[in-house]
This record gives sequence, C-alpha cells and structure tokens, in this order.
Amino acid sequence: MQTTPNPPTPRTFLDREIARSGHLIHKLKAKDSTGRWAYYFVYVAAAKERLFLEVLKRPETIDLEAYGIVVASCYGAEPTDEVKTLLLERYGFVV
Repeated sequence: MQTTPNPPTPRTFLDREIARSGHLIHKLKAKDSTGRWAYYFVYVAAAKERLFLEVLKRPETIDLEAYGIVVASCYGAEPTDEVKTLLLERYGFVV
C-alpha cells in the first residue's frame, strides 16, 4: 500500500500500527457471502501473513477476520471514493 509522506495523526494505537505497517495491508477483490463482488482492505499481522497468502490460493470460502482485521470494504468495480478517503485520512494510504 502506498503511503503519503506525512500521514495524518492516527487516533488509536491500532490505527498507528496500521499506518506504520502499510505493507501488511492486503487489497482483495472477492465475492462476499451473498455472491456480490467487493473490495476488502485487510490488515494481516506479519505472523499470519504467510498462512493468509496460502489460504487465498484455495477455492473455498474463507473468513478474512480469522487472519486479520478488515479496515475498509465496499462494493463495486473499484474502491469507492468514501473508502479511499477513509484510508487516506485515517492511515495515510493512497489507493
């Protein structure tokens, strides 16, 4: 995930950790449990990243929250302006 040179001041410890760890944010386009296409931005702790990447290769449904924290999501062909704004303002990420 690309970050801005001067990210905003995050509000919580977790926000600060996510802002510092943009390389651990995974942007996924996948179908949700209802079959609709959605974008998910998932923070996966380094200790779980290898397992998460292996699970993504499998054809079965997975629970993203079993591997990390969904920091933003939306429906549509592209991430929405609202999600882009949230990621920029909270974490300093440019999508």
